[in-house]
Amino acid sequence: MITDQECEKALELFNSGQWLQLEGSVGRWVNDFVQSEIIVQDEKNGIVSIIDGYGRFFKYHKGHINWDKVSTIQMEG
Repeated sequence: MITDQECEKALELFNSGQWLQLEGSVGRWVNDFVQSEIIVQDEKNGIVSIIDGYGRFFKYHKGHINWDKVSTIQMEG
């Protein structure tokens, strides 16, 4: 079961770029939200530009939560 608070925390980490800068388990956790299409990148929300923990440059669109997808997952669980 996924909670609204988990979704909001994952989005916060995604939009700040911290998910790529913190230890690997945090990045994998947020990446699960991206791969599940709970967090969806949106050109209207701006851009994140960061250097990850390995010194690699990343640039991507900030995201938003796909609440319809969250509801579907919650109903299945």
